[in-house]
Amino acid sequence: MDLPWLFLFSSLTIAFFLTVTVAQQEPLYHFCLDLNGNFTRNSTYQANLYRLLSSFTLDTSNENGFYNFSSGQGSNIANALALCRGDVNSSDCFTCINNANDELRNRCPYQREAIIWYDYCMFRYTNRTILGVAETSPSFYMWNLDNATSTKDAFSQGLASLLNNLTNNASSGTSLGKFSTGSALLPFQAIYALVQCTPDLTKNECSYCLSQAIGEIPQFLDTKRGDRIYMPSCYFRFEIERFYDLTAADTGTTIPSPPSPPRSNDTTTIGNFSSLFY
Repeated sequence: MDLPWLFLFSSLTIAFFLTVTVAQQEPLYHFCLDLNGNFTRNSTYQANLYRLLSSFTLDTSNENGFYNFSSGQGSNIANALALCRGDVNSSDCFTCINNANDELRNRCPYQREAIIWYDYCMFRYTNRTILGVAETSPSFYMWNLDNATSTKDAFSQGLASLLNNLTNNASSGTSLGKFSTGSALLPFQAIYALVQCTPDLTKNECSYCLSQAIGEIPQFLDTKRGDRIYMPSCYFRFEIERFYDLTAADTGTTIPSPPSPPRSNDTTTIGNFSSLFY
């Protein structure tokens, strides 16, 4: 990533995103994509897309938080995927997906392809095949403004080891879920992390996607108290306080859990536009 461009972009956009609160009800980021062009009002694609989007509001039977639907055929087919964070209960998952559904339709009214992320879920639709395809763009990342208290080397090495272990665990998951959480205890510092892929990916595809996301950690952010990178097929997040609910996917936390979740509004968001059209 070109650092001069990043700093320039940061200076132009930071004022807009400092007001973003990372919460279930508020989107983290979204992209309206023009790769496949726009559709017109009352077109066949619009009818297929709206039929598809309405199907999400009716299906509450999926317990693993992953949904995929298609409507139509040929060039007018509409495909959609939704993924909830692995520790989110089915009720909150369903609420998040429906919020994302409505919000994305309002923000990208005529784009054939769009994607939106919330803290609890991701939702996307397009007129091309995306099921079983590992995609790493478009992407964006967020970070905590404060530095970690451990030394740079200790923090970077501990973080790399933790994320590598979680990547191995998540990529080895089944079609029911590719999700892993865990923690590491460093000198003067604890790290909690979460990684997840869409469960339609193979082990190698999930591992590849997460390695690409983790490899995007900018050098000047590798000692921040928190960071997260989101891609269409996977994402990761780490903080110095536990931000997720303990599940069977946890690698075995050996350090005390904090009494309350981190202050998620201490993060700044930057869109990674350089990878938008990869």
